[in-house]
Amino acid sequence: MRTFTVTIAGTERFDGEAPYTWVVEAHDVASAMNKAMAYHALSQDQPQCDLEIDPLRTFEGPPPPDCGYYWNDLRAAAPG
Repeated sequence: MRTFTVTIAGTERFDGEAPYTWVVEAHDVASAMNKAMAYHALSQDQPQCDLEIDPLRTFEGPPPPDCGYYWNDLRAAAPG
């Protein structure tokens, strides 16, 4: 399992709110995006069709220490 950072904008983007950033463990980036998307949809009570992944802030590894934004660590939340 590898660590990925996935940033997702939900319906809050229409109100000018910042997107959510999730750090997950997965075998590849597609699995990481799916895992973060499913968790975001459930935890924020939003349908997946209303969510958008920010490709510029989705990458392998955790956010750098000086990233300047808050992120949610899901690495220990659920097995891969």
